[in-house]
Amino acid sequence: MSEKVEEKISGELNEENTQNETTAENKNLEEELKKAKIEIESLMDSWARERAEFQNFKRRASMDYINSKKEAIKNFVVKLLTPLDDLERVGMGESIVEEAKPFVEGVNLIKRELFSVLERENIRKVEPKGEVFDPMCMEAIALEESGDFTEERVLEVYQSGYEMTLENNEKVTLRPSRVKVGRPIN
Repeated sequence: MSEKVEEKISGELNEENTQNETTAENKNLEEELKKAKIEIESLMDSWARERAEFQNFKRRASMDYINSKKEAIKNFVVKLLTPLDDLERVGMGESIVEEAKPFVEGVNLIKRELFSVLERENIRKVEPKGEVFDPMCMEAIALEESGDFTEERVLEVYQSGYEMTLENNEKVTLRPSRVKVGRPIN
């Protein structure tokens, strides 16, 4: 064969080999690209899960903080209720000795200030006299049946209840009102 034919054949073979190598390299690159895309997808999925988990953690931590704050306030105020009841009884007698009047006025001033502080903290005294009896926030300690009643109503309040209103307007009973209930005769 002539040298020109050999060069031509050799050139064609080199070209075929180069094409085969290029095709093989392309296949390798395509496989690496597929692997990289799968890894990216996996990492994105993992990142999204971690982000959602963190958001849930933040929400739970916030709720735990709010609940613990609510419980701390509730526990503190409940401890103050009995002394507040005692302050309310001061000066309730009909006859007060003249020398004791300034003392009683001072106690009443302190009592008003304490109730003002409770009000600012969204804690209010519950006086349900005349209202429909609600066992969720009232404790019946006496009962009177009569044909005059059409439904259970509070006739008398023996001990005032207290409730706290939270930021979301949920009401929490700190102490139920102790009441006498009027009930219709069955």
